[in-house]
Amino acid sequence: MVDATVVSEFFGYVSLACWVFVLVPQIRLNYQRKSCEGVSLAFYALWALGDLFNLAGAVLDNLLLTAIVLPAYYILTDVVVLGQFYAYRPRCPVDEEHMERQPLIARTDKKPRRWPIKAVMAAAVVVFCIVVLGLYSEWIVQMGVRRAVAQLCGYSSAAVYLSAYVPQILQNYHSKSTEGLSVLMFVVVTIANITYCLSILTAQPPTHEYLTKYASWLLGASGTIWLELIILYQFYLYRGNSN
Repeated sequence: MVDATVVSEFFGYVSLACWVFVLVPQIRLNYQRKSCEGVSLAFYALWALGDLFNLAGAVLDNLLLTAIVLPAYYILTDVVVLGQFYAYRPRCPVDEEHMERQPLIARTDKKPRRWPIKAVMAAAVVVFCIVVLGLYSEWIVQMGVRRAVAQLCGYSSAAVYLSAYVPQILQNYHSKSTEGLSVLMFVVVTIANITYCLSILTAQPPTHEYLTKYASWLLGASGTIWLELIILYQFYLYRGNSN
């Protein structure tokens, strides 16, 4: 009979290999096109935020080695992709003649400032987090601050990962195109998440305590699989469409 540890390590290393390779196709495609057009900046920004929560929670909760190494590597690749957004940002040519004709004194009339939607949403999230912490303060004391913070980081990463795919799905839907996206990246990330879940589920018998410890990480990995399948379906649905 095959040892459960061996099976878990096999799935873990397969997942690790996939994650090492996962962003290479997108980075290469961006480099070849010298553009990130078609790729949602919000998708990668949220993905990077989720990786930070993921790493913090994994370290605080002393998870499996692969659960710690993976998010640390994700952050490095996230920095590369976000750097491409900056390097390949559209640049507007400067019209020097037009600039010379501008008045030296700027106009003083200003429109009344309005509350930006993003700021309101950010404030709402902060208030929500404070309320949640207040409601679960007793639970935090019972569990221990370190363990509670680890779990909160884990569930935060899951929530961010799930929401990260939404901007990319909507962008593909509105443009009716997946041009600029690497289909290979989403195939590999789907395999990586499946094997990541299997590595956790086969590590030891799924007791209630064990599943509770890894619940947030399983939620983040398994939940995004369905969103990745939606994007893969968009590749099929919008095949042949290009700008």
